[in-house]
Amino acid sequence: MNILVSPFVNALFGFYYLLGNLGWSVIVVTVLIRVLLIPLVLPSLKSAKKMAVLQPRLKKLQEKYAGNKEGLAKAQMDLYKEEGINPLSGCLPQILQIAVLIMFFSAFNLVTNYTIGKSDVNSMNKELVSSFKISEGFKFETMFLGSNLSQTPADIYKTGLGMEFILPLILLLGSGVLQYFSSKLMMPSSAASQLRTGKPVGKIDQSAYVKATPEKSDDMMEMMRMQSTYMMPLMTIFIGWNFSLGMLLYWFVNSGVMLVQQLVVGKMDKDKKTKL
Repeated sequence: MNILVSPFVNALFGFYYLLGNLGWSVIVVTVLIRVLLIPLVLPSLKSAKKMAVLQPRLKKLQEKYAGNKEGLAKAQMDLYKEEGINPLSGCLPQILQIAVLIMFFSAFNLVTNYTIGKSDVNSMNKELVSSFKISEGFKFETMFLGSNLSQTPADIYKTGLGMEFILPLILLLGSGVLQYFSSKLMMPSSAASQLRTGKPVGKIDQSAYVKATPEKSDDMMEMMRMQSTYMMPLMTIFIGWNFSLGMLLYWFVNSGVMLVQQLVVGKMDKDKKTKL
C-alpha cells in the first residue's frame, strides 16, 4: 500500500459507493482536498495578496537603491518584516497543488487502470481499506455528462466532434480561464480590484498600479508576471489535451475552488479595511 496515494484511492472509492458515479466522486474529493488544505493555503494567499499590494513600495526601493544590491536586499527584508510577510510563503499553494496533483494523478491512474483491465482485483485491493475492498466483476461507472472519464480529449477527438466532446472542451478551456483570473487576482493592478468587486474602476490609484521600469530586474519581474498570467493557462490547455477527463475534472474544480478562496480572502481584506 502506498501511504501517499492510497488515501486518495480510498476517498475515490468511498464517494463512488455513496454517489454511484466516478465523476461526482472526483468533484467531491477535489473540494474536500481544498477544504482540508485551507489552514495551510489561507495564510499563504493572504501573504501573496500583501506582496501584491507592496509592489509600489518595492519599486520605490529599487529606484532608491539602484546599483546597491546589498542595501536593496536589506531594505526589502526590513519592509517584509515590518509588514509581517514571508516573501516565500506565496509559493506554498503552488507547491501543494503540484504535490497533490501528482498524488491524485497516481490514484486516478490506479482506478482507471483497473477499469480498463490493465490491473486486477488483487492489485486494486492492496490500496483499499477492508471495508472498501472489491470482488471479481466489480466495474466503475466512468461515464459522466456524456463522456468517458478514463479517456483523454485527444482520444475522444479521434472519434469525431460529437456531443461527447462538449465536456472535454468545457474542462480544457474552463481550466485555462479560471487559472487566468486566479493569476490576475494576484497582480497589483486595477484589474484585480475590478474582478473582486465586479465593478469598473474609475480613477486608477497610481500607487496600486505597477509599471515596468528601465531596471532589468523590474523588467524580469514583469515578464515573469506576464508568463504566469498568460502562459500557464495556455500550458494547462496544451498539456491537458493528453490528460484523462478525470484529471481534467479534478484540475477544473480545483482551479474553481482556489479562485473562490482568493475572492473570499480579497473580500475579507476589503471588509477589514472598511471597518478600520
